[in-house]
Amino acid sequence: MTHRERVLAAIDGRSTDRIPADYYGTAEANQKYLAELGLMSDAELIARLDTDVVHVGPGPGRANFRRQKGYLKDIEDLREIRRIQEDIPSLDELIDNSPLLDARRRFPDHALLMGGPGSFFIGMCSMFGYETALMHHALRPDIVELMTGMGIDYARGVIDMLHRDTGNAVDILSFEDDYATQETLYISARAFRTFYKPAFAAVFAHAKRYGYRVQYHCCGAATELIPDFIEMGAEMLDPIQTSARGMDLATLAARFKGRICFHGGLDTQRLLPFGTPDDVRREVARLIALLGTTRAFIAPSQHFLPDIPAANLLAMYEAPRKGG
Repeated sequence: MTHRERVLAAIDGRSTDRIPADYYGTAEANQKYLAELGLMSDAELIARLDTDVVHVGPGPGRANFRRQKGYLKDIEDLREIRRIQEDIPSLDELIDNSPLLDARRRFPDHALLMGGPGSFFIGMCSMFGYETALMHHALRPDIVELMTGMGIDYARGVIDMLHRDTGNAVDILSFEDDYATQETLYISARAFRTFYKPAFAAVFAHAKRYGYRVQYHCCGAATELIPDFIEMGAEMLDPIQTSARGMDLATLAARFKGRICFHGGLDTQRLLPFGTPDDVRREVARLIALLGTTRAFIAPSQHFLPDIPAANLLAMYEAPRKGG
């Protein structure tokens, strides 16, 4: 199988020759591994680790548009919010999708994963500030509904433009919204189901019409919401932050194996920074034993950071991937 075929089969629950693998690190971690492994580029690192996914993104358009965080903090009039948001330039001015076609030409046999539009809760917190955004959920649900509605329209437009410009060059759209700490949820499950679940369901359905696979990123102790993620149409869950309450691999496998594809699970807080290469290899084997080689990935529980030794990185990706 090619890398791309393996990834798509795993997401769909079809048989694979081995469990797919994905690498993603911070810029500092990438530089560290390139230097220590004697490599010259991210492409060489992907080849050295024999991973199956390449993370890509569009480039900036011709419009130089930025807003400071909290710019809506003191605004409560729905008409004024709409007026301010109307100042946003068009998508063609904001986004250049040509780098995605370049990535497909450079990596014809790999699956391409791109961050998708639609960080509704994070966007609310950025635009209003955390305190004001959280209060709006309780006191001004009309503002939250307005913002999610505009967010849905924006996300659909980005997806339409992506397909118009690149066809199916990109395989996976990864949507990100974080609702959990390591112990519990930021907002109630009821608030999530009221405001955000319908919004993401609409955006996911739109993406799937073009054939994109849908990944959903939510850090932390999100176990309570995983059934909702599945009902929304998420096909992949990222990350599997095993250090968070209720997110251990055995619990997730018992409850959700076969219902959603797990993207992650190798702990970046304790195992990878402080364990031995043998510890890492054993955990890879345990992940495969629990989850199998389909609807699962060998991937970290968060981005790799520079505190993870290169020896443990290599142990993670050189461990057997066929299970058994």
